[in-house]
Amino acid sequence: MVGAGSSSDQKHEETQVLFDLFIMFINGAERDEQESKKIIIEAGFSYYKIIPVLGVRSIIEVCL
Repeated sequence: MVGAGSSSDQKHEETQVLFDLFIMFINGAERDEQESKKIIIEAGFSYYKIIPVLGVRSIIEVCL
């Protein structure tokens, strides 16, 4: 999840750059919280929670 959590660690920044390159390579898309929220709500879920876990990785918990 783009923008989830906070870190100014050099390794975090390097990981984010490599992840960005990977996403571009596979024609993927990064989503920020607002874009993800729209998709989650349109899918019929009523609640979501974003839990940053490691660097650029997050867990998204959704409930009906």
